[in-house]
Amino acid sequence: MTEPGKHRATHRAERGGRSRVPLWIALAAAALVLALSTVFTLSRLSPDDDAADSSGASGASGAASAGGDEPVVVGAAKTGAGTWAAVLQDPAVELGRPGEDTGTRELISRALGEAQAGRADRAATEQAMKRRARTEGDAAPIRSASQRLDQVAADPAPSTAPAADPSAPAYAAGAEHPTATVVTRAEWEDYRGKHANTALVASTPGDRPASEAPTADDAALTQALGEWQHLAEPFHALVAIDTSGSMGEQASPDGATRMDLTKAAAATAVGLFPEHDALGLWTFERHLDGAKDYRSLTPVRELSAPVDGGTQRGRLTQEAQSLTFSPDGYTGLYDTTLAAYRQMLHDDAPGHLRTVIVLTDGMNHDPGSVGLEELLATLKEEQDPEDPVRIITVGISQDADAKVLKQIAETTGGTSHIARAPEDIQKVFVDALTGA
Repeated sequence: MTEPGKHRATHRAERGGRSRVPLWIALAAAALVLALSTVFTLSRLSPDDDAADSSGASGASGAASAGGDEPVVVGAAKTGAGTWAAVLQDPAVELGRPGEDTGTRELISRALGEAQAGRADRAATEQAMKRRARTEGDAAPIRSASQRLDQVAADPAPSTAPAADPSAPAYAAGAEHPTATVVTRAEWEDYRGKHANTALVASTPGDRPASEAPTADDAALTQALGEWQHLAEPFHALVAIDTSGSMGEQASPDGATRMDLTKAAAATAVGLFPEHDALGLWTFERHLDGAKDYRSLTPVRELSAPVDGGTQRGRLTQEAQSLTFSPDGYTGLYDTTLAAYRQMLHDDAPGHLRTVIVLTDGMNHDPGSVGLEELLATLKEEQDPEDPVRIITVGISQDADAKVLKQIAETTGGTSHIARAPEDIQKVFVDALTGA
């Protein structure tokens, strides 16, 4: 039942840009968005990686920066944040590209330093960094410090507080209008000198001097900047969603089924990716399409690509909303996983993070499929070490075979996530996609 002919091509076209360090990422992608030990673990970065070069060349380090390089938050009013980590978590505060923007880099150093010193929640800080990288980073249009200041001055509404729910749509690309930004004190003084009548003000968390905040050590900052750069690379991802009969089980008191909640999570996830990310959607159950356990609803295309008078993003949203379960369907997990993996290996996507995201509420129920040991061995054997495909698994409910899903994901360097309660489905799905 495994689709033949999907093996990796022997020769690949030369890929442009920075070569990847053999070793993730996190998500996951298409209707699908991201645990600190995610696919893109910092340890994959080599000491001479571009990110390390850029951070070192600009002088960012664990030592406190010179006065002119210290970060400030600029907006219509003083920041209400108590820590630099809180500034990082505020989706209404616009940042620059940390590899090039000193103010952003200094903010990150202080946010990480606070987490290391126990002054800020480490997990929340790291999640915020990953979400920033995925929704802003190198993958999205980035403005210079002066351009960001001009933007804030043009619409100087007070900055909102950080979203209480890390999976809230405010983290989606472009979902929150920037009302404040972080720049260096020198950049702010230069701007204020040229705009004497500006109503903007610069401040620091708690009105404490930026120099008093702890900063990250060199190794931690270099790793963080490297991960940011890696996470910011565009995705080329295929999402496979289980439509077997068990997805019709009631999952909440209002009558919503597992499929209903998965559809809602998928629709939210589609909005979490920049336009140039490429996503596609499969559904799967046993013998869904003749002998195959899977069916392609939408091939992998960039979200901005025109499709039937609309865009790929719109098409994915429609497909996600129209998903249904088959009352008598069984789960064809192994054949689907292998076929999707081979499809991604087959796809030549230079400069993209090739990813498979599998969402299921069960275990393999196809006695005619490839076995687990054969699946794991094949995933390992066919992997492309120079341009790997990572599998991210999302288990829905306690019925999902958590042990097997973890084995599948980790064999490819991916991560596994389990939503044990109905209310966890959307957050877990979004975390998986963003690498949180």
